[in-house]
Amino acid sequence: MKKRVLIVFTAALMLVLLVSVTSAQSGPPGSGYWFGATHQNVGSGPATVVVTAYDSNSSATYSYSPPALAQGASLNVGPSDIPGLPAGFIGSIVTSSDQALVALVNVTNRLAGGFGVAGGKSAAIYSGVDGATASTNLRFPLAKNNHFNKTTTFYLQNAGSAATTIAVTFAFGGTNYPYTTPSVAPGQMVAVDPGLASVPSGNGNVGAMTLTAGQPIAGAMLEHEHTSPVGTVLQGSSGFSPGELDQTVFCPTIKKNHFGRTSGLQVQNTHSATQNVTVTYIGTSGTFVRNISNLAPGASTTLINDANITSGTLFAARVVGSAGPVAGIVNESELPLVNPLQTSTTYNCQAESTATNTISYPAFKETFFGRTTALQVQNVGNSAANNVVLKFTDNNNNVRTTQPQTIAAGASSVLVCVSSNSALWSGASLGASTLSGVIITSNQPIIAVANEASWASANPCTPDNTGPSSFDKATSNAFNLAAAP
Repeated sequence: MKKRVLIVFTAALMLVLLVSVTSAQSGPPGSGYWFGATHQNVGSGPATVVVTAYDSNSSATYSYSPPALAQGASLNVGPSDIPGLPAGFIGSIVTSSDQALVALVNVTNRLAGGFGVAGGKSAAIYSGVDGATASTNLRFPLAKNNHFNKTTTFYLQNAGSAATTIAVTFAFGGTNYPYTTPSVAPGQMVAVDPGLASVPSGNGNVGAMTLTAGQPIAGAMLEHEHTSPVGTVLQGSSGFSPGELDQTVFCPTIKKNHFGRTSGLQVQNTHSATQNVTVTYIGTSGTFVRNISNLAPGASTTLINDANITSGTLFAARVVGSAGPVAGIVNESELPLVNPLQTSTTYNCQAESTATNTISYPAFKETFFGRTTALQVQNVGNSAANNVVLKFTDNNNNVRTTQPQTIAAGASSVLVCVSSNSALWSGASLGASTLSGVIITSNQPIIAVANEASWASANPCTPDNTGPSSFDKATSNAFNLAAAP
């Protein structure tokens, strides 16, 4: 029986994010960060799962073998689940299984169940990385160094079989800033920030990062406050391997003052030569085009509050390179910036070549411990998708299926507070206070992102974005599958 290995990188586990390197700025500010890694079985039968945590400061490892995971179901693994995991552990996780898995990692400093810190409101989600897609060459379209008090830290895990150093290059303002990490053992991770490469600090210092290594690397990024007594804002995303790049990429949600939220689209030229890029925004108020000229290899540019699109409107976007592949990442915040309740989010735009007719999302929360998920599904096909069906397997082992939905070509559709929408369901509705794994099928290729936020109550479904129990929003990508499990 062949095992699939899912690299689930867990950054910010209970203490400072400084790992194996020395830096004055080494991750989200303050203390109390902890994780939850939600795994979903997208295979053909029950999954036997082994979770192994690798300490970044020593050779110590810690293993956990949960009960068999049913097909389509989800399992959350937190610091209390792994036997012997010490307080102050900082490291990474490798999850192996005899069935295909996908996973999301939540990072937060929210005070709950003995973890976190008083006043902590930070929350971010990023995708676990399948061992088959870890790469010796990764790209991150967005890097910041104290840009309006925001900095990015990159967490790089050795997914190979031998120790390796990692050569990192930050591209800021037309200048490249190199840095090479110390040797990283298999399974372990190292943290890198722009300050290590002597990137200038301050407003306007926004760029991109690329890396190469002698072994496959799984990478994630956390964007956080540069300084703060207690962390209140956190954003997460994973790096792009070559197989996740394309000449055309899609971004399911772009906002311009939409209920006070605005998106910044960061486009990176991942081609080997300078090229032009065309961005097409598709929304209910029309279709708008933005052209970017002469974007250098490895360089990136920011599109925010674009004059071409209508204020107060929700869009999807298509980004096309004139000669070769591009990558895109979307940040979303209130504008003007509001502190300390900024509630910012990040997600990766997705390559056209990776879109499929089946999507998985491991951690759909329906008023679950004060959090609710909104799924935004984009049809990236050439015709209307008129048979989009969502199947939820909740934490009580109930399976709930929606009526077929229709999404126009290029457009996106939002599903939120679904337990209160009885007309959505074919049979019984999904219950409130549930955590579900979701499988979405369509007659056209689709992609999706999920936005998780604080909600006050199950009935009625009421947002709680500023109350005392609220904390930072978090956005993550769904997973495209080759076929429905």
